[in-house]
Amino acid sequence: MSTKWYYLLILASILPLPSFGQQLLAPSASELVDSALVHSHRLAIHEIDIAATATDIAKTKDIYLPNASIAGKYGFMAGNLNLSLPATTLPLANIAIPEINTGLTNTANLVNAGLDLSAVLYTGGKAPALRKATQYKQDAQRALSEKEKQEVISTVSKAYDQLALLKQVKNVLDESKKRLEINTKTADKALSYGLITKYEHQKIAVATAQLEAKTQEYEGQRNLLLQQLHLLTDIHLERLSLIDKELLPYGNPNASDQIDNRPELKALSAAIEAHKFQLKAANTWWIPKVQAGASVAYVNLFDIRMQGKDALPLVGKPSIHANKFELAPMVNVGVGLKWDIFDGNKGRRETQLAKLELSKAEHERQEAEELLQLNLIKSNTDFDNSNNEIKTKYAQLQVVENALQQANKEFKVGLIKSADLIGAETDFQAASLSYIQAIFDQRRHAVELLKATGDLTPQSIQE
Repeated sequence: MSTKWYYLLILASILPLPSFGQQLLAPSASELVDSALVHSHRLAIHEIDIAATATDIAKTKDIYLPNASIAGKYGFMAGNLNLSLPATTLPLANIAIPEINTGLTNTANLVNAGLDLSAVLYTGGKAPALRKATQYKQDAQRALSEKEKQEVISTVSKAYDQLALLKQVKNVLDESKKRLEINTKTADKALSYGLITKYEHQKIAVATAQLEAKTQEYEGQRNLLLQQLHLLTDIHLERLSLIDKELLPYGNPNASDQIDNRPELKALSAAIEAHKFQLKAANTWWIPKVQAGASVAYVNLFDIRMQGKDALPLVGKPSIHANKFELAPMVNVGVGLKWDIFDGNKGRRETQLAKLELSKAEHERQEAEELLQLNLIKSNTDFDNSNNEIKTKYAQLQVVENALQQANKEFKVGLIKSADLIGAETDFQAASLSYIQAIFDQRRHAVELLKATGDLTPQSIQE
């Protein structure tokens, strides 16, 4: 084997072979929902809020950590001292002192450095209460995030069902088109034999044109839905366009008969607990707070000079020089106590406000519970009615379908006019679309029932 072929075989074994005709698969409902949950910007914002609250929780724990700071300073000091005294005589010694009008100049260098330590030992119970309040706030945020997840699931499942609805509509339109094509041929023969008028013949042409307009409307709606799903899930349009599902009635949604699982109630319950601990924190305003502190300092005043401007009586012209004045180390350790026996009613006002906020949160939960309970009753009623509506619409469809079959037979033998045939075709289209819409509505009511009990999850969505 030549060296050329040897290297070609090595490259062939390393490089992956290109795949031809790779088949794309349509995404399932669960894949659509999972992708939408990952791609949702609103959910991402909720997660950021939860992370920010986690930082606030950490802050309440870090309050007991010691604080340490190092400070240093160098400065050059310079000043003038002016002295003015009138002439006088010292008592007893009877020494005359002439008038003095002079001054002193002084300079010095200052170096100062220190280490300060402080730590909170006791906050009167305020820090633990605030930490619990913040933790319950985070629980409320998680519950609201769950509510947003259910909204995403509902939106995606609705668009998914709408695609199936449009597919069923397209099937109805295609079947009507086939029947009209057959009846058009019959009408052409009847017109050539003089059995029908041109006006009757044109009625079928008008019906065909109307059918084409409905087909174009269907294409526009389907493209809009595909674009919506693309924005929600970030799945390529090429795969989304492969979605081809039948619109079937929703089975038993297995929803509970309670609203305890509703994320709104969980969020409001957590908010109440948070307000309780905020009230507890506000009530600690009068409890003493304890803090420990320590410091080590170094002070050095060096090259100190003081020089008189003029000679003074008895002492002459003063002049003083010192190399340094040093204090090191200066150590300070202690425990401090702060007790606010009266703070201008600030603490009392904060306590009153916390009580009002707690009462407000309790009323909001009671109101929400009443409304959600009423919504659950409505959702159950709507779901039951939609099931009955499907049965009614199906029975109507059977009657209209039999009438259409009979009309087709009678039109072929000339027993009825084209207007009667078009009327029967229109009735069948309306009944078919009404039945399909009833199935779609039943599926939406099933999802709303799951939302009403808080049981809407990606796993509860039926294909």
